[in-house]
Amino acid sequence: MVKPKLSICCITFNQINYVRQALEGILMQQINFPFEIIIHDDASTDGTADIIREYEKKYPDIFKPIYQTENQYSKGKRIMKNFVCPKVQGEYVAVCEGDDYWTDPYKLQKQVDFLDSHPDFSVCFHAVRVFFEDGSQPDEIFPSERIRFNKKILGIEDLLMHNFIQTNSVMYRWRFNEKERIQDFFPDNILPSDWFLHLLHAQKGKIGFIDGVMADYRRHSGGIWWVSSVSSDNLHLKHGIQELNFHLNVYKIIVNKSERYYREKIISFATQLLNLYLKNKIFDKVEQVLNLCPECCIDFFYPSI
Repeated sequence: MVKPKLSICCITFNQINYVRQALEGILMQQINFPFEIIIHDDASTDGTADIIREYEKKYPDIFKPIYQTENQYSKGKRIMKNFVCPKVQGEYVAVCEGDDYWTDPYKLQKQVDFLDSHPDFSVCFHAVRVFFEDGSQPDEIFPSERIRFNKKILGIEDLLMHNFIQTNSVMYRWRFNEKERIQDFFPDNILPSDWFLHLLHAQKGKIGFIDGVMADYRRHSGGIWWVSSVSSDNLHLKHGIQELNFHLNVYKIIVNKSERYYREKIISFATQLLNLYLKNKIFDKVEQVLNLCPECCIDFFYPSI
């Protein structure tokens, strides 16, 4: 059996209304290299897994499904880290979750050609159309030129500022193998996990932007980021501890315990969370923040010191 040049990773959960569109967006790709689709269904209860089985039966050499009988995310398991990424065989990896989809049939070929011809790049990405399924907000193209610092060639120092790579636009030169396992680098209980995966790969090379809008990203009420469309405070109230854990792990794993990062990112964000949780009288989360970042206690309660 021919080893795939590209592994496409897809995770699904109760996305029966979307998953067929995601899979068709993958299968329409015009490419000249072997690939595999590693698709993980986290014990969906709405028939999503039945649709995946249809495609598995039709394309048995391409589809490498993982069907859970119990929901693993609710048990605190990271799906990509624990189940999907360890099965990657490709030199390159692309990601498309079950509620998003690719719109350009040459997307994968363009990205593989880019990485083939630019060996000093470890990540490439493109723009996507972001749309709200309920029509509550207008469509937008992400990232804008401003969000990507008006650059087409970027580095990890840019990506540390903010995440300008939409998940279904990324392609990695996959860094992990038997000697360097993703399980040893990728922490649990962080958000956003895709940003962390971008950073892990940006440690190994440059980041390239490819012109063109080649995918759609769907915002809907079942998505994890839906709450942030109303207010960022809503997101922090629900996931702030995971976000703080993200920054703490960037500090430990990505930036080699940079004191500047700790002061500018971690202390600043932890203080923001303390204000938010105290205002909303969520005292158990106040305690969690102080346990995770005891230094912010001094800055918060004794700012003049």
